[in-house]
Amino acid sequence: MLGSKDVERKICEMLDMGDEQLMAEMEESFLLSEEHHQRIRETLEEMVQEVDVLLLRMDEMEEESLNDEEKESNAR
Repeated sequence: MLGSKDVERKICEMLDMGDEQLMAEMEESFLLSEEHHQRIRETLEEMVQEVDVLLLRMDEMEEESLNDEEKESNAR
C-alpha cells in the first residue's frame, strides 16, 4: 500500500509526463489492476467451492448422525 508521500510523488511524476507516456502508464496500471482483480476473483471462487464442499460434508454428517440415532431408538 502506498503512503501519502508515495502517492504525491507518483502524481507529480504523472503530471510531468507527456501524453503518450501518460497513456502508456495508465494502460499498464489498468492491466495490472485487471490481473489483480482476476486473481482475487479466482481465489474467491476457490473459497466458495471449498465452503460448498464443507457444507455438503456437514449435511452428510448430520444425516449420518440422525440415521444412527434412529437405529439406536429402533434397537431399544
